[in-house]
Amino acid sequence: MPALPTQPCWTCCPPESKDSEAIIRKPDSFSRKPFSKPWIFASAKVSPVDLLKHMLTAVDKMAEKGIGLIHPAEGVGFPLDLDVDLVRFMAGGLANPFLFRIFFQTMDIQKVVKRRLPRIGGCFATALDGCFGSLDAALNQPYENDPGNAGILFYKDESMLDFVQKAHDKGLQVQLHAIGDRAFDQATRIFERVLKNNFREDHRHSIIHAFMVTPKGLEICARYHIGIAAQPSLLHQNLEPLSYLREILGNRALGMCPFRTMLDMGIHISGGSDAPVSLPDPILGIHSACNHFNESESVSVMEAIRMFTWETAWAGFDDKTRGSLEPGKKADMAVLNKNPLDLKKEALSGLKVESLYLEGTPYKKGQGLGNLLWKALFNRRR
Repeated sequence: MPALPTQPCWTCCPPESKDSEAIIRKPDSFSRKPFSKPWIFASAKVSPVDLLKHMLTAVDKMAEKGIGLIHPAEGVGFPLDLDVDLVRFMAGGLANPFLFRIFFQTMDIQKVVKRRLPRIGGCFATALDGCFGSLDAALNQPYENDPGNAGILFYKDESMLDFVQKAHDKGLQVQLHAIGDRAFDQATRIFERVLKNNFREDHRHSIIHAFMVTPKGLEICARYHIGIAAQPSLLHQNLEPLSYLREILGNRALGMCPFRTMLDMGIHISGGSDAPVSLPDPILGIHSACNHFNESESVSVMEAIRMFTWETAWAGFDDKTRGSLEPGKKADMAVLNKNPLDLKKEALSGLKVESLYLEGTPYKKGQGLGNLLWKALFNRRR
């Protein structure tokens, strides 16, 4: 089968700060300082050399899972955006043709343009709301266990519209984080207005997570080809189990991540992991998409495989060369121990990746730092 792209956050999300300068919960006052201050402190303790060594190890670990292309979301508080530039540097020096498609998590469009990156957004700076664990995902109706709380939108429509319009007009691909249905509605509303103002046929803008959605928002996604960057394995994680989701959302929990509905409407769903929130393991993601806790929203095995291969290639403008095994494309493929189409969907989690081929060549792990540095510097000079 084709190599399995995924969409992890490359670097770990920083822990919450107990600093007195907390996030002020009202629109347009989202502060990154509680996140970035401890992250800057921690990152300053790790040298760039050690970071590159760890990143090389991580690439090998992902290759073991059949992954050959990732969409890392960078820009999480490193001084001078070091994480962004290290990933760019590393991508130019890998011995294997393992691909990176960076999303720069910033609202400073000039930073992205200066680096000639084609993508902007992710979580953090472009998060429209919070999450269910902290009860600040923005909902259209209050939380079941907290009737006075419906979460929070971090931005007013006007300020986020201004950002997305400028990024879109620069030709950038934009990703916005939205977990609650009120945030999802805001994201679709903004993308619709941006595209009406300046229509671009093949923009491939997308919404990350989209756990809770609305019929109107889904119609906008279908009409304007707005993608959904989904993480099916989160449905089976113990971080926010179904029992907890039903406690805070009631029966609304069963409507989360309606993959069957989205596919039936022709919406693009790209499968990812949101690592390190969940492990970058496409097999687990495929299993989860086929075994939704709401059976009516489960997808077929082939549809789930497509979510983690062709659709994720499509989400990064790589579908012309990767994501499926066709004449003229790069021969990226993962060899599995069994044929997933012969298995019952409940047994999919038992699949194992036996080997990975990138551009027709077997993946070779264990690249040394010296070799990486030499290749990266040589490629920069070219």
